[in-house]
Amino acid sequence: MNTYAEISLSAVKHNIGEIRKLLAPGVRYMAVVKANAYGHGAVAISRAAVEAGADFLSVANLKEALEIREAGVVSPILILTESPTSVMDEIVQYDLRQTIYSFSEARALSEEAQKRNKSVRVHVKVDTGMGRVGVPPSEAVAFIKKVSSLPGIELEGVFTHFAMAEDPQDNFTVDQFQKFKQVISKVRNVPIKHSANSAAVLYHAETHLDMVRVGLMMYGLYPLGSSRSLINLNPALSFKSRVTYLKKIPAGAPVSYGCTYTASSATTIATIPVGYADGFSRRLSNRGQVIIRGKRYPVAGRVTMDLTMVNVGDARVEVGDEVVLIGEQNGQAISADEMAGLEDTISYEVVCGIGKRVPRIYK
Repeated sequence: MNTYAEISLSAVKHNIGEIRKLLAPGVRYMAVVKANAYGHGAVAISRAAVEAGADFLSVANLKEALEIREAGVVSPILILTESPTSVMDEIVQYDLRQTIYSFSEARALSEEAQKRNKSVRVHVKVDTGMGRVGVPPSEAVAFIKKVSSLPGIELEGVFTHFAMAEDPQDNFTVDQFQKFKQVISKVRNVPIKHSANSAAVLYHAETHLDMVRVGLMMYGLYPLGSSRSLINLNPALSFKSRVTYLKKIPAGAPVSYGCTYTASSATTIATIPVGYADGFSRRLSNRGQVIIRGKRYPVAGRVTMDLTMVNVGDARVEVGDEVVLIGEQNGQAISADEMAGLEDTISYEVVCGIGKRVPRIYK
């Protein structure tokens, strides 16, 4: 294969171990494996996280949960957003935890649980300032009590999500947490209260509560801010390809769509079989770099759907040479953060955007 993502499961396990060092004894760890484990492969990462001691897994929707469950992973899985009432039978059947913030959803889940003579565990989400989904704090206590009274429903958790935890000096996270504490102080018998994401694990230890929800740092990626001095993480993902074609072009020759690149002198163009359909963004056109034989070379012209061209000058480059898009080679490295800066986005989008047609190779 020419283009692939190489995933280090040992790095994932190392990162979980480093994160756990920041937690008080008894604080549980939820591994966030939504979006195909941030592009790393949900099933393999879920298994590695469980082996490293993760107490819970969490996903975005039922489809993601079923992929993991049907692969034989029996650990608790929380679906972080509400599911359509039409699939409540599968929620109960596969013993999944369901996030609830609408009473109609809770009632449908209760009815399905009763049909199957089972109970289903739910986590109520409180919106303390994210402005996305969740019960408003002013309605949360009454809502939690109402949901708890439904037959077949077992209230296992109550949680919230922070909007600005990356800034340790910002008061917005403090305000959110105060609102959340006011809610949970008025509700009894909630086994798991959770609020901390990756950034809050680093910057807001008071928010760790009974469990933390960590995605980004588990993959060796850092939250925004000066977090590198606080924890030692190893990137789990490398994105690689190979040189498949070399062509010498004269000075003045254009390269790729729109002729946005013109060779200033005679040079060699290396073609790499990776493009924006694979997650190598078109925004890297004439801006990105790759590593070949331990040296950086610039992207020449527009990144196309399936191919990218690189100006290698008169360097000794051969067909078949490994090309590093994200990762390290011979002392040179390109990080997901660096690529994100060039794309005017965040590292989350970079790794999540690596396409499904790119094989994941685990080591």
